[in-house]
This record gives sequence, structure tokens and C-alpha cells, in this order.
Amino acid sequence: MLQYQRLCKSYLQEAVWFHQNYIPSFQEHLDVSIISSGSSMLSVVSFDSAGDLATKEALEWAFGCTDAVKACGEIGRFQDDLAAFKHGKGKLDMATSVESYMKEHNVTGEEATAVISNLVEDAWKTINQARFERSSLVPAVNRVANLAMSIMFFYQGSEDAYTFNKLSMNIIKQLFVKPIPII
Repeated sequence: MLQYQRLCKSYLQEAVWFHQNYIPSFQEHLDVSIISSGSSMLSVVSFDSAGDLATKEALEWAFGCTDAVKACGEIGRFQDDLAAFKHGKGKLDMATSVESYMKEHNVTGEEATAVISNLVEDAWKTINQARFERSSLVPAVNRVANLAMSIMFFYQGSEDAYTFNKLSMNIIKQLFVKPIPII
């Protein structure tokens, strides 16, 4: 329940920023938008159907909003924002993390997207590091890593195949409908 409350609060804060035409600082943006990406919440609620994987230790780890869970949220937010910045956001969208970074650091879009892309790499390092910290939690960390990998699938090359599902259909067709001939 706490995860849903945090998600709703972040949506409300983004709505306030949008209606005030406010571009938050990069850190303000991250504090809210990592939660609003929904990735952190999904990584936690995915334990509902995890069966034996959902041990008390694993649940406490996930609900503790660990660095790996937060990193999954960062990957979701940054990948979405990189795609939105590349293709232009909609009229009813608030500023992306790329725009917040540009404004705060007075840099170009190209420089900001490079920094954000590096932050995605750092988030992956955090998730991978969690795999080595406590061996008993590897299955739980793998669940979070799998969600992060699916996010990367939907946002390959800064394309938004999550919102524009024709892109994901083309990828799936290439993988399963039109298999690569093996000689």
C-alpha cells in the first residue's frame, strides 16, 4: 500500500509542476519522477506472484527501497525521458529530466542526454553490484534486474516502444515470426 501512496503523491507533484509551468531542479525531478516512472513500484509488487522467491528477507529487502530497486526506477525514468526528449514530449507532459538537467547546468540537449545515458549505466552497475552483496537475495535481485531489462527492451535506441507499441510489435516479429535462417 505504501508503494501506491508514494506513486500517487509523485503523480500529484508532477501535476502541480505542470500546471505551474515549473521546471524543477534535476535533484527535485529525480526525487519525484523516479517514483512516478512506476518501475520501483513494479519491482516491489512483482513479488506478489513470486511464490517461494517471496521470502521474508526478500520482501524486506524490496520494500526497503534498496539501491537496486531505486536503480530500476532510475532506468525506467531515464529511458522514458531520453525517448521523450528525442521525439518531443506531448503538450500535456511536464519537463523531462533531460530538460531539468539542461536548465540547471546550462548545457545543450546533446550534453544532457550523454549525462543521463551515463546515469543509466551507473544504475545498471548498482543493480549488478546487488547481485554480489548477499547471495541469499540473488533471486530477488534478478527479478528487479529482469524488470530493468524489459525497460531497456521497450526503449532501445531511445525509441519508445512502450507508448508506441507498433515498434515493439516489429521487434517481436523479428524475433519470433521472422526467425533468422541458420545455415
